[in-house]
Amino acid sequence: MKNLSLENGCVKKVFFKFAIPSIVGLLIVSMQIMIDGMFIGKIVGPRGLASVNLAMPYMSTIMSIVMMISAGGAVLASISLGKNQKQRAGEIATFTLVSYLVIVGVISIGSLFILDKIILFLGADRGLLPLVKAYMKPLLLLCTVWNLPIYTETFARVGEKPNSVFLSGFVCCLSNVVLDYLFIVRFGWGMSGAAYATAIANLLGGLALFGYFFKGRSQIQFSKFRGDFKLLKNILYNGSSEMLTVVSTSVAAFLFNRIIMRELGELGVSALTIVFYVNTIVNISLYGLAQALQPIISYNLGAKRIEKIYDVLKIALTTGGSIGIVFFILMKFYSAPIVNIFTNGNTQLTLLTNEAIAYFVFAYIFSFINIISSSFHTAIEKPLESASIACLRSLIFVAIFLFTLPSIFGPRGIWMAIPMAEVTCLIISISMMMRSFRVIEDRMRLAPIN
Repeated sequence: MKNLSLENGCVKKVFFKFAIPSIVGLLIVSMQIMIDGMFIGKIVGPRGLASVNLAMPYMSTIMSIVMMISAGGAVLASISLGKNQKQRAGEIATFTLVSYLVIVGVISIGSLFILDKIILFLGADRGLLPLVKAYMKPLLLLCTVWNLPIYTETFARVGEKPNSVFLSGFVCCLSNVVLDYLFIVRFGWGMSGAAYATAIANLLGGLALFGYFFKGRSQIQFSKFRGDFKLLKNILYNGSSEMLTVVSTSVAAFLFNRIIMRELGELGVSALTIVFYVNTIVNISLYGLAQALQPIISYNLGAKRIEKIYDVLKIALTTGGSIGIVFFILMKFYSAPIVNIFTNGNTQLTLLTNEAIAYFVFAYIFSFINIISSSFHTAIEKPLESASIACLRSLIFVAIFLFTLPSIFGPRGIWMAIPMAEVTCLIISISMMMRSFRVIEDRMRLAPIN
């Protein structure tokens, strides 16, 4: 990162050089998800959207394992780079890749043998089971390649190639549009077509970055496979908060699906799917900030530079707050054109989705602090604190409000659960972040700041 002006104190420039590609790249990926929804909503209909939402908690849980392994390995590799141990960083990157392929491969193949039971557990009835199965089976078969961009983009950023995220996201998005059209519209493959399009597009996006890890094109270079269970344990430990963030969200989505199927039926789940598509854009932007935050903070933690850690954290919070306010205004007052893309003229679905969004958007004003606080703790090797924040905001508080608010406010209480969870978690996130920063400051007080 020296060539990105970390040495001369230009932290703001460095942060945005990492953050902008990360946000834009992830937004491109989120557009890919929304494009899937547009094709499914128009060709398959509301039942197709409901089927996707029922499948996603399980698929997201598997994805969270990839995030855990990738983020955990990236933290250790970043710290090694901060200590000028490039060979060790490359060994960690190689070990992380092999670990991800083996662990996720075993889980996904094993899931195929009990797929019907998994789908019924997720809340699908016998009528939706074939649609959910048609979507999940290809994704499980191609699970390792479907998640490949998570690994390649994470280590490209660590290897000082943040702009490469543009390339990966562009390849993913363009490929997905073309393949969605071919598989869903032209070939008539329906739900399976959407799944195959997503998996193949992600494979192409992941492969687009592989060249950076060879022949000195980045600070991270693949090397001989070298590692043991101790390294794997450290990777899983440091990345555990990233996994728990997604798992918590997945479990919350599962609870939402169960309750909405009971209270509002398939139409309610379809509305929730559209809300989650929109919600993904906001969260993706904030996660892009968080991903930019991690390698910079981890690097300066290894280099013992407390002032730069403080500066990056301050910039991230200011930027995150601006993003939250902009999206709040946009979705609160101008969401109708976006919603209409998915509802395809279904008046009931449109009204229900607009009602849900009217409550969901209040979460955007507060969620940036919780997301950045969780990411900050991951970067400084405090995964337990990070995991606590992730679980509280994404699951525990959501579950509490999801089971209490509907009895007070009726169906509207379902849509209020996430905003209330974000607000409640806010105090805990801020206090944890302040305490952890003071601990780092005390440890580095006698260390020189370059």
